[in-house]
Amino acid sequence: MVGRYLVLFALASEDEMCRFGITASRKVGGAVVRNRARRRVRELFRNHGEVMSGWHGDLVVNVRWGCDGVGWEKLTEDFERCMRRAKAAPRAPAR
Repeated sequence: MVGRYLVLFALASEDEMCRFGITASRKVGGAVVRNRARRRVRELFRNHGEVMSGWHGDLVVNVRWGCDGVGWEKLTEDFERCMRRAKAAPRAPAR
């Protein structure tokens, strides 16, 4: 699911566990910018458990340029939109 500030890859599974990972390439910026963006995405995962409720599987977030400096409300809205789309059309695990 592609958003303005992040790209969310979702892979559904039958496990009760939800795992997530965060990536930020050098295109996003220097080390300070990439780390700030990753911290912000980690905080999204911590604070928005209700959006993720019912999700079982793996999530990978690719941070896009501008994620570190955008307002918290816009970043939250972008994450919630991507998460809703991922829950609506999950990708099944490869067999």
